Amino acid sequence: MRPSEAAFYLLLVLLVVELLPESTYANNPRYEKFLTQHYNNPKSSFSGKYCDAIMSQRGLTRPQCKEVNTFIHDTTNNIKAVCKEGGEPYGQLRRSKEHMKVTTCKLKGSSTHPRPPCDYRENSSPRYIVIGCEDGWPVHYDESQIVTTV
Repeated sequence: MRPSEAAFYLLLVLLVVELLPESTYANNPRYEKFLTQHYNNPKSSFSGKYCDAIMSQRGLTRPQCKEVNTFIHDTTNNIKAVCKEGGEPYGQLRRSKEHMKVTTCKLKGSSTHPRPPCDYRENSSPRYIVIGCEDGWPVHYDESQIVTTV
């Protein structure tokens, strides 16, 4: 291949990459982790208990059972919007202006059972979400802020 052909193909590849839609994770490992831990839309259906299955599937039960985790059942665009026009300041965090469907999984029993198999209680309800944002991307779900709808 001649140098001029190589340059042409390189420019063509760069043009195609530039025209592709933004990737889901935008090369942001913290956003990717946020989605892994807190995003599930539409809500998955499992033949068993939702929380037990999804917590295990997402790796939130190893090396020990995560005590509490919430999954958001809304679009990534709506979740990202909380970091901008779809949210409002809530201390150092952002609170959604609209409620979203969420499921919170809480470990049953006391913290003396931190190892798998993990057994979770499920609470599904629409409510405002409170998240931390970094450069316009959701990177933290604040489990301590449960803001219910009125």
